Amino acid sequence: MHRVLPARLSLTLLMTGVLALLILLVPLSGQSLSVAVTRAMSAFGFAVPAVERLSDGALLALAVVTAIVGTWSWRRRKDRRAATMGAAIGVVIAYAASEGLKLLLAQSRPCTRWPAAGVCDAADFSLPSNHAALAFAAVVVIAVAARGGWLTLAALFFAFIVAAARMLEGAHYLHDVAAGALIGLAVPAITAWAACRMRARRLGHGH
Repeated sequence: MHRVLPARLSLTLLMTGVLALLILLVPLSGQSLSVAVTRAMSAFGFAVPAVERLSDGALLALAVVTAIVGTWSWRRRKDRRAATMGAAIGVVIAYAASEGLKLLLAQSRPCTRWPAAGVCDAADFSLPSNHAALAFAAVVVIAVAARGGWLTLAALFFAFIVAAARMLEGAHYLHDVAAGALIGLAVPAITAWAACRMRARRLGHGH
């Protein structure tokens, strides 16, 4: 059976997930790391031109690349179809999980605590970040479909832009985007692996 991802790409995504986990778990002496970083980012957001468009623009770019790479992989690489489809299904599940947790945890946005550069949607909750979940889930789909190191790294760069921009807008705390990133990385990776396992079993029974 083919690996879902080459070892180097797996390690890259794993290290990104570990970083997100550390952000969630490691405290900062004397104050919350998340609050301190978020407040500084929110203040800096006023100096960023068109900051409200940055996250949506980067997420749109990721969506376009994901669609192109996924279509290419589906047509040209039949051996990757199961993993690519599994990862794509995982994006939908990751978004649903993120939205469900957001409603369950009901954490107010940081823009309700201090001034922010973006429009404050106080009626919506912030934990976890749906933008981050979708962005990092797209990275997994791109990695699984293309298996190219440079393309995956470029996708990761844009995913980090999405996450950072949401903080610059004052829409999310650092721990919001870290949680969203974890969901976005983990769920599609698991569903891609599960799809490969199911494909391998079908092929095994066919012999």
